Order: sequence, then structure tokens, then C-alpha cells
Amino acid sequence: MSDLPSFSLPSIFDNPKGWGPSSGHPPSTSFKDVPYVLYSKGDKVSRVANWISPADARDTRDNRNRNRRDFNQQTYGSNSASAFVYQAAEDEETFSLVDKRGAAAKKMAVRGMGRGGFGGRGRGRGAGMQRLGRGGARGAMQGGFRRRFRWRDDPTQHHRMTSVKPEESWELVQDIEFSRMADLSFSAREARVAGMYGSVGVYDHAFDRVTTRLEKPLRASGAVRYNATAREDPVLAQQADVKVFATDSVLATLMAATVSTSAWDVVVNRVGSSLYLDKREGGPVDFPSVNENAAEPPADSGEKDASINLAPMLAMEARDVNSNYIRQITGKSRVEYEANPFGGSGETPDDSAYKYRILDFSAREQKAESDSDSEAEEPIIGDKCLVALRTEVSGLLATGTGAHKQMFIRALTQHDVSAQGAGGALDWRQKLDSQRGAVIATEMKNNASKLARWAFQAVLAGADQLRIGFVARVSPRDRTRHAILGFQTYNPSDFVAQLGLNEFNAWGIAKALIDLCLGLEEGKYVIMRDPNKPLILLYKVPSGTFEEQDEPEAE
Repeated sequence: MSDLPSFSLPSIFDNPKGWGPSSGHPPSTSFKDVPYVLYSKGDKVSRVANWISPADARDTRDNRNRNRRDFNQQTYGSNSASAFVYQAAEDEETFSLVDKRGAAAKKMAVRGMGRGGFGGRGRGRGAGMQRLGRGGARGAMQGGFRRRFRWRDDPTQHHRMTSVKPEESWELVQDIEFSRMADLSFSAREARVAGMYGSVGVYDHAFDRVTTRLEKPLRASGAVRYNATAREDPVLAQQADVKVFATDSVLATLMAATVSTSAWDVVVNRVGSSLYLDKREGGPVDFPSVNENAAEPPADSGEKDASINLAPMLAMEARDVNSNYIRQITGKSRVEYEANPFGGSGETPDDSAYKYRILDFSAREQKAESDSDSEAEEPIIGDKCLVALRTEVSGLLATGTGAHKQMFIRALTQHDVSAQGAGGALDWRQKLDSQRGAVIATEMKNNASKLARWAFQAVLAGADQLRIGFVARVSPRDRTRHAILGFQTYNPSDFVAQLGLNEFNAWGIAKALIDLCLGLEEGKYVIMRDPNKPLILLYKVPSGTFEEQDEPEAE
């Protein structure tokens, strides 16, 4: 028995009050200098010891759960500094992978991966299924969306040009941010109709049958378009007890100021107690813009200044198209009013009548709730403010009772859907009849400013109907030949609401600008829209500004 090895039990220190050794029996000092790594909260304790990183695991049992969310867990103690971490003897950042392939080979490799591996065309086994998979459908959808709406990964802001460059002699009176005009509200009242002048045509119902399959060519007319300023209008000069004189195109530009993105300017003449809101000869008010609100509008200038798709050329084309379109669809018969106050002998006037209206822009007290049912007018606050306005009636619509409804007619133009500035518009010849809603929605987005001006012009004229035609080029490279493809009719006030605008807010903007100009001293001013910031600038200019360039034309 003496040859058997001896065995003695180790001493065990029990701690009945908790875990670990008790205070009366300190732990052994054998593990004093051994480093210890704390566990992190994200560690997954599944083995007693695991020296293999989950990313490098080759065990089939681990690979079966590769798609689980909790598989790629951190190794033990990875969240804290470890004494066991390997320290590289040299800086590994000095090493780089040398790729001997050229730029063309890299490009082909990326393109090949996109076709075969991510739902493109693909080749080999399973290529047909990849086109219907998640990657293929998504990639095809995104590609079509980007091609259609000209989507770009890194869009750059389009720098617009000013309508007129301020000179050193100009004095900035005030600048108004668009955000300050968002809460304005007003409702103008009609005092009276001062008269109807000129002649207007009656709408030909044969154009109701025009479609993309039954298109009609647009005929050019030799009519002269008169667009005199408010100071040159003899009928406005005869109106008594009126403080403000303007035209519908100028006042509609002010009412749609917050929707515009391109620059425009309005000339203000303060003469005595009168105020004249005029357009500048050859300015943006005379020419309807094309795709002004598009994400990528037409270029203002380019390498080829004679390009037919530049913004100035498209505006001139749109002006001629509108004049020809109005004359062609209202050629059934004519209604004569008082003699046209413009033009001379031997000239053929255009087919639009001039309707003169007197609007009341006076500020009034609001009625109390108890007096809301009374018919008495609210008392005027301050001085009475009447505005004499020259509006346009483009045509008359015959009804069954023999009466006529007044129409305001305009036309949208399409030049080239593949050119810069097309705004991602659909081809009208293919989609106007089948997807009219999508076509109109795209035009409301790309031409919001122009459509808002037309809608407010129709409201100012008191028109019963707003008719918008669709006119496209016969050939994208020929700006002289066009075809009528269709039309759409609206109620003017309802169309303002469809554009997302508030008619009372538009009246409030016009009222605020008129009151601002009435408080100015006598002289000449310019209201202009900043081309790259949502601002309206008011400048005081010398009295002879813009008159020198008009004298050679008068001669």
C-alpha cells in the first residue's frame, strides 16, 4: 500500500453570501499577471473556446446559418483593447494591389457584371430567370425612370441669366422674399366694364374632332399682334378716377411671381397720383417661356447661337404658334365691337378683342359675424384704389340659346422630346390620346409659370372658358411647320386650383405690390425677379432708361 500515490483534496472556500471568494479568503496570486479580456455585450457565447473568426469559418454547421442575422457576431472581447491582438511589424498601408488591366478592361468588367450578375441580359444557365428576378426588374425599372425623366446622380444647379442687367446708376429700393408673400390674401372687386374694342372670331367646332391620328396642319397668318403698353393705350387714358393702369399680361406676371423661375421685369412709372405698370419692349412678358420650370430647362445660349432649341428661339416660336393657333380655330365667323384703338391703315389686326375692366383694389373692413348676412358694403379703409385693366378675349363659343361665351385661348408647344430642355415630356403623337392625364401632369410641372400666367389672364378677363391646345412640330428639326394634335378646356378658377395655387393669395400679391408702388416718389422704377434666388427686386432707375433702345425702332 505504500507504493500507491497519495492524493489530497484541495481547499475549497465557500461563499454563502454571493459569487466568488469571500473577503476572508483572498484569491490565489497564481493568475495575477495573466492578462484578461472582458466580454462585450454583442458576443455570442456558443463554445467554451473558439479561436476561429466567424468570417473565416469553414465549418458546414456555421455555413448553414450564414443568412441569419446573428451569425456575423464579434469575437470574444472585440469591443475592448485586447492584449492578444496581432501587431504588424510594418505599416500595412504602404502595400497596394497592383492591377495590370487597362481602363478599357476595367470598364468592360464592370459592364459585364452589371449585365450578367445584376439582372441585365445575362448569359449561361439561369440568365432568363435573372431578368425576372429582383435585381433585373429593379434595374430595368430604374433605368427606364432615369431615361424618361432625365434623372441624374449628381444634378447641378442651372444658372439662369437676368432679363435686364442692373446698372451702377440704379438704386435698390427694396427686395422682397417669396416666403413673405405666402400668407397674403385679397379679393378684388369689379367696378364696371369700360367697353369692348376690336373684333373676335367664333370657335369652329370642327377642331373638336382633332386627334393625333386626325391632326391638322397649323397655317401661318399675316395678322399683326398689337401689345401696346398701358401708357400708350388711348382707352385707358380716358378712364377717370383711376389711379393704377396696367395690362392683363403684366398684372398676371405679378400674380404668378412666386411660381416663376426665370427672370422677368416690369417697368413702373409713377406720374403724379397715377401709377403705370408697363412691360419692357422686347422683354420676357411678350414671349411665353418653354419648359421654364423643368429640372433641366432649355439653355439660354450655347455654342451655336442660331440653334432652334435655345430658350429665346423657343419663346419666339411659341409666340408665333399661339397667334396662328388662335386665328385658325376661331375663323368660322366674326363679331365686331368698337373700332380697334391700335394699328393703322393697311394692317390686318389679330383676332382678339380687347376688354377693358375697372377693378376695385380698395382695402375694406371685414364684416362682423352678426352683419355677415347684410347686403351693405364694407367701409373703405384709406383712399379708394381703382385699377384700369386691358384684358384679352381670344374667341367666342356659340351656345344653343344664341348667346356667346368668352374664351381665352392659348397653345402649348413641343419641339423635340430628345433635346436638352424637353423636361422628360412624353411624345404627344404617341401618348396624348392614350395617356392624356400623364401628358397634362408633365406640362403642369414643366410649364407651371406659363400656365399660371394664362390662368390668371383668363381670370382677369372674366372669361368663361380657358382652352389650351397642343401643337407640335412636324419635324423636330423644322421650327416653321407645326400640327394641331388636340386641346383641353378648363374653367379658369378651377384650373388655378389644379395648378396648386390660391387665387386669393395671387390677388394679395398684386395688391401688396401695387400699394408698395403707390407709396413711391415720382419717377421710374423696375420690378424684376432675381434669376437664381426667390427674390423680387425693386430698383429706382433714371427717367431715360429703356427709351434709347426704342427710338431706332420708332424711326
